[in-house]
Amino acid sequence: MSRRSGAHRPENFIALTFDSNRLKYGKPERAAWLVVLGAFVVFMLLCATVPLGIRYYLRHATSPRTAMLEVVGGTVRVRERGAAAPIAVTRSIVLPEGATIETDENSRGIVTFHDNSTAILFPSSQVILREMHVSAYPWGVEPSTIALEQTRGRVRIGAAPSMSSQDSSVPSRVFSISTPYFLATLSDGSYAVEINSDGGQVTVRDGTANVTAAERTVNVGRSQRTVVTRDGPPLPPLPAAQDVIVNGDFIDPLARGWSVVRESGNSSAGGNGTINVTNIAGRNSVRITRTGSNQTSAITGIVQQINREVSDYRSLRLSADVRVHAQSLSGGGMLSSEYPLILRLKYRDVYGSEAEWVHGFYMQNVNNNPTNNSELAPVDVWIPFEATNLFDTLDPKPFFITSLQIYASGWDYDAYASAIRLVVE
Repeated sequence: MSRRSGAHRPENFIALTFDSNRLKYGKPERAAWLVVLGAFVVFMLLCATVPLGIRYYLRHATSPRTAMLEVVGGTVRVRERGAAAPIAVTRSIVLPEGATIETDENSRGIVTFHDNSTAILFPSSQVILREMHVSAYPWGVEPSTIALEQTRGRVRIGAAPSMSSQDSSVPSRVFSISTPYFLATLSDGSYAVEINSDGGQVTVRDGTANVTAAERTVNVGRSQRTVVTRDGPPLPPLPAAQDVIVNGDFIDPLARGWSVVRESGNSSAGGNGTINVTNIAGRNSVRITRTGSNQTSAITGIVQQINREVSDYRSLRLSADVRVHAQSLSGGGMLSSEYPLILRLKYRDVYGSEAEWVHGFYMQNVNNNPTNNSELAPVDVWIPFEATNLFDTLDPKPFFITSLQIYASGWDYDAYASAIRLVVE
């Protein structure tokens, strides 16, 4: 038998393997150092990133908060996130993030948040508690966050004073409210947000609101408001005071906003007065006249149904320009209730009772009849009238304005009214 070739000896196999490793890696010492250096780099990266990651987590981690809903009238419906159906709430309940609150036409509720900020939901309103959270740890830098979504109705926001932040580069609290038409970011203060089918508005009582819509942002300050229409940008800041009367300057036909009222009283139908819109020296006005009364009384006038809750406002002022041309019945008649021009505001007070405020104007009182709740108007002179804040003079205060009536009552009369305003703020 022949002897094995030397290439198959074990020592030769080891040598060949060693030579192939040298060809592949070069020197084995270099490969070892590369492994050591790679491990060291990974170790250093872990030493740097793990503490930084822990630090980032501790500074930016957030913890959810709850809110307390207190029902102050009627029944409020609440649906928590993921719930199959809403529940009816008549007292108070603790709500988590994602809960939806809905009031009907007879209910209202107050939501108190973790920082003592509040949101008052007026009738026929809906709000979703999108976000409510704070930093999870005392050394966290994330701001306290309250984010609401309002889909309809009127909500009064009271943003409580925020605590100072450890990091001056971030706000200590972010309070925002989104709607189908705009996004509003609120500072400390008091705000009213109203949403209807055509748009919405933000009114600032105290504080500052940044309102963004259609890629435009408007800054709204104290005693100002902005209006946002569907798909439009917010208007430049307007005065917070707003007139709730429709067509009070009588530029449009009388049928826009007003209805004619006639009551015969002790007269025949033929003795009723007439109503028409006229222009005197460039001033549009409604004229109320009646002749041929034969000393019988009748009421002639116009009325506008307002049907608006005013409990959230601080000021309620009625103003008008009035002019009396003729009057046959002296003063306010025997009962101080018949004048050639009368302003009558009907309302419900805070106890739900029906009430009214009345103010008359007369041009003569030769028979010295009583003239309560009225004033003398010079003949054929325009008199600018403005009632003082009715919230200060009426007790109990008005809660819900029902209607405004402008009319004449008595025998023969001829009077004008213009620039009718009922301003709330």
